Amino acid sequence: MIIHLPTGKKFHNRKEAKIHFGTAYYYKMEREKKDLVFTNNVQSATNEYEDTSKTPAKQDK
Repeated sequence: MIIHLPTGKKFHNRKEAKIHFGTAYYYKMEREKKDLVFTNNVQSATNEYEDTSKTPAKQDK
């Protein structure tokens, strides 16, 4: 899920956000890392956000 901070509008995926804002403006916001919050481990196509899948998982012994 993607949340646009100034308006509080929520999007289920990047496609919805790009349609709403326009592709160029959406990519600008994503590149500048502001006004957007990614939840549920959504990964950026520009690979600028932390990849949580690469962090080691705790193992119970």
